[in-house]
Parts: sequence; structure tokens; C-alpha cells
Amino acid sequence: MARIAVGGFLHETNTFVPALTLWDAFAQDGAWPGAMEGEAIFAKLAGLNLGISGFMHEATLRGHEVLPLAWAMAQPSGTVSRETFERGCAAIVDRLRGERVDAVYIELHGAMVAEGFDDAEAELLRRVRAVIGPGVPILGTLDLHANVSAALVEEADFLTSYRTYPHVDWGESGKRAALWLDRVLAWGTTPGRAFRQSPFLVPVTTGCTLTEPSRSLYGMIAGIEAETGAALSLNMGFPPADIPDVGPTVIAYAQDRSAADAAADRLFEALLAAEAGFASHRKLSVREAVAEATARAAGATRPVIIADTQDNPGAGSPSNTTGLILALLERGAQGALVGIVHDPEAAAAAHAAGLGGTVASLGGGGEGPGQERAAGPWTVAALSDGRFAGTAPMLRSAAVEMGPTAVLAKDGVEVLVATIRQQPIHRETFSHIGRDPRNAGILGLKSSAHFRAGFQEIAEEVLVCLAPGENPEDPEALPFTRIRSGVRRRPRA
Repeated sequence: MARIAVGGFLHETNTFVPALTLWDAFAQDGAWPGAMEGEAIFAKLAGLNLGISGFMHEATLRGHEVLPLAWAMAQPSGTVSRETFERGCAAIVDRLRGERVDAVYIELHGAMVAEGFDDAEAELLRRVRAVIGPGVPILGTLDLHANVSAALVEEADFLTSYRTYPHVDWGESGKRAALWLDRVLAWGTTPGRAFRQSPFLVPVTTGCTLTEPSRSLYGMIAGIEAETGAALSLNMGFPPADIPDVGPTVIAYAQDRSAADAAADRLFEALLAAEAGFASHRKLSVREAVAEATARAAGATRPVIIADTQDNPGAGSPSNTTGLILALLERGAQGALVGIVHDPEAAAAAHAAGLGGTVASLGGGGEGPGQERAAGPWTVAALSDGRFAGTAPMLRSAAVEMGPTAVLAKDGVEVLVATIRQQPIHRETFSHIGRDPRNAGILGLKSSAHFRAGFQEIAEEVLVCLAPGENPEDPEALPFTRIRSGVRRRPRA
């Protein structure tokens, strides 16, 4: 039996968002529980579809002792402040001091950028290593959208990434790390490693593993692993990060370097060959999307979904733009339901007005594209406290917190406004407030792909819409200044 210390510190950083991410963003309950330390990790995270939850469950089944350190995760947003980064690292490292452990597991995202640290997760692992010393393996799990550096691969003795987007195998990745634990303990801190960086970026929407070419690429991994004995990860990268190591990567770990290289090369060659497939995905302007959705919804028995990808809070966007809402009203769309619009003021005004009351406007009000307010009057059609249990397989959240929430209606369009920013992953986002999403003609969702975990199976069709927003679907539109030379900013550029 081994004694394994476990913790986590996760953030997907959009460096083009001007506001810093502060500790409050990690402490707040929302789509998942807020920051915690020690035994609270067992109580609050057990059974959730998180990497640390999957690791703890499997490690315990295999007879290992688990020592909980600290865990914290925030919604995607701007660069993590130095103070916040230091606080998150200290919560893990300080609890590790003086402990005798046989290995350390840290749940990471892989795309965290902090003030002073482009490669924040590699810095965290360096601090962990300084405490535990040489010879104690460090294992970790990564998000499929990790921007991985060579330094991170060197600091970790084993990394494994999600293989689905939406991330329905989030918890499975932790289990996979635990299943490799005995081999990693036998290797010590000198496994063979291989690392490959892609010469092109891919739009986030094309990384969805329910569509090609990502579906086929991720389908290859298990076969290559079985033939080579290596552990493989394919990371699509997170484009809105102005750092040298942005973009897709392949990682391989094995008992020796030759096995790791052989496995990495096979998957990397397949990634390079898929570039044309990534370039061929279909997207529509907001007016084109609304026109097509309206036409298709007229003869459909299931909702036509419009993905408002450029205002995806899962990529750091504010989730408050009104381009899609205004286009639906302009078109005269009927039976349309849109969410989640992050507008605490409109939600508070709706609760103050009560059912049947009115709110003057919703959404927008900030700077940047899509920030025009959607003028009312908007009728308050439903109210809730924003609390519900989510059943989508990506999170299986026992307690989702959206804060005071309302459905506001105008001319055949209904908009769900909430107080806590997050993506619509669960159908209960709408059904808990009396709106069955299956009954919508058009369903506008502020998300790029995670919504598919809960909504794909009820959709007549999914259209990717380029309504104005802070998260450009095309990475070439991002104003990079620090990306490494030679990288094509979109496929086939």
C-alpha cells in the first residue's frame, strides 16, 4: 500500500481578458464547489466527475492511503493574480511539508497563466518537488485544452489528459492516473518521456470529440497504447493565451524513451494529417444561423441549437452579449430560449419586480463586441434561486449554484439570466425554472461544445454561430505578440 497525497489547482486562462482573476473566483460555489482543504475534499468531491474524485476512488479501491491537501478551481477568465497564485500553491505545498508520501497526485488544467508565470502549473510542480525531494513520483491529470510546455512534461512523472470534449471522461482521467500508479512507482522519477508541439492552432469548436476529425484522432489513442505500452495524451490547446507554448501537443510516457517516442510519433503524425479536417468546419454569421434555425425549426420536432461560441464563458467571455438575442427578435423568431446570460442586475431587478413584472433591459452594458443592451420591456416569466442538481454526464453536479435567476420574455424570445457566470451544461439549467429545453423551437446556448453533454441528444441540429463576442472562434483573429515563431494561427493558414 502506498501513501498518496492529492490536491488540485485548476484554471483555464484567457490572457486577452483584461481583468485579473482573484481568489474570490476560486472560493465561490458555482458549477462545482469552491476552494477547500483537508478532509473537506473527501466530503465535497466524492462522486463528482472530476479528476481528483476519480483518482481518489480508484486509489482507495486498490488499497492505497489518500492524504488530502487542497483543491480549487475557477471559471475560465483573465490572468490569475500573483497573490491568488501564491495562495493556491501555498494551500497545497504547505500541507505537504513534513508528510511522508510515496507519490503526489495533482489535478491540473494545463492552461493556467499567472502574473509572472506563463507556465504556472510547471511552477506549482517545481514547488511540490522542492518539498518532497527526488525519488517521489508526481502524477497529474490535464484538461483536453491544456497548453503544455516541455517544462511541465519534465516536472511530472506521469500526465494523462481527458479524451472527450465535452469532458465526460473528466473523472475517468483521474482513474486512469491511478491505474498507472503502480507502474509509475516502479519507474521512479525517470520514465521515458516524449513531447511534440503542433505547428498550427485549432479553433476550440473543432476539438469537439463528437465531430471529425477529433473523434477519429482520440479513437486512435487506446490502440496505440496497447501496441506500444506507452501512456498517451493529445491536448488540443486553448488558443486565447498569448504565451509561447499555446497550441496542440502530444505527450507520451513509457518505461523507456524509445517506446515513448514511437507512440508519440504515431499520434503526432495523425494530428498533422488532420489539419485539413480542422480547417473545413462549418460556422455561420449570427443572421445566417438565426435564418437557418428558424427555417429548420418550422418542420422539426426537436430544438435547433445555436451555439453562441464567441461569448462562451468557458473560454473566459463575459456571457452577457446580446447579438444572438437581438437577431432572434429582429427575425421574429417564436419559441426561442437563450441562456445563460450573466446579468446579476437584470436577475435582481426581475426578483424585485416579481412574476408578471417588467425589466427595462438585459445583457451587455460593458466594453467590447456585442455589448449593446437588449431593450425591453422584458416580462418576468419565471424566477428561481438558481439551485439545482445537474445530471449531465460531464459534471453530475449534486449542487449547482447560479444565484438568483430569472426567465425574461419578449416577443416570442425567452432569456435565462443568472447571477453566477457559467456554461449551460445541464438541461436542469432550464427545467429547474419550469422551461423544458426539449420544447423550445430554437435553443441558443452560450457555449462552444460543453453544452453537448446535456443537450446533444435532444437536438434536431447544432449550428455554430459567430455572434459578436470576446472569444474569437478563429484563433488568427487574436492579437498574439508572444506566440512562438512558425506557428500557423489556424489550420491551413
